[in-house]
Amino acid sequence: MSTDELRSSLKAAIAAGPNNMQPFITGQHSTGEPSGSSNSRVHVPWCLCGNCRIYDDPRMNICCRQRPCITSKPEFRNLCLRHDVLEVANILNWSYQFNQEPSFCMSKFRNQAYRNFILWQHGRLGAGRRTPVPACVCHTVRMRFPQPDGQYTGYHSAHSDSDN
Repeated sequence: MSTDELRSSLKAAIAAGPNNMQPFITGQHSTGEPSGSSNSRVHVPWCLCGNCRIYDDPRMNICCRQRPCITSKPEFRNLCLRHDVLEVANILNWSYQFNQEPSFCMSKFRNQAYRNFILWQHGRLGAGRRTPVPACVCHTVRMRFPQPDGQYTGYHSAHSDSDN
């Protein structure tokens, strides 16, 4: 690892905070970065919060438009990054709503974190009504709950089959 890469990793670890250190400890801190992760700290013209990353899907390239970034708020950390909160929400959503056993894999934690964020910011949207989460939220959630293979599905609209 070069000195610049080490500095970059150290800065990212500090920015992640003590509750989000697992990816750095396991050596997966680059997992979950959008495409072009080597320049992920490049100025993003549409970002006002300073924490957004550019994603391949333009629908995901939106900002929370808050200073400080919404991901730095205690409410976000409590609702969207805490394992215990996400486990309970996952149980409520899947076991009661769909009569299925809840799953506690990383993808389910990410999905539930996004659901909690949307509920917190927009209220219940209802069937067939979806809205993408800001890029800063997506990045923070992916850093907290990384996919082992680094492959993510991204945003799916209510009409995803017709979007392609």
